[in-house]
Amino acid sequence: MNCYDCTPAGTAAAVAICRNCGAALCHQHAWSAPQTVTRVQGVGQSTLPDPARRIVCKVCRGATQSI
Repeated sequence: MNCYDCTPAGTAAAVAICRNCGAALCHQHAWSAPQTVTRVQGVGQSTLPDPARRIVCKVCRGATQSI
């Protein structure tokens, strides 16, 4: 599978999939950030101590940061 953003200029092997839109991403176009994980426990929510990894493309990153 090739990177969706590299397609017009050439091809690069995809190493990840965007969490939001599902586009295949190469190492250059992927953006990784920590994400807090919560789960329902008892009568409320519990936050887990270790964050999860969230990988998104640059388009989705820009859309979520503009909110």
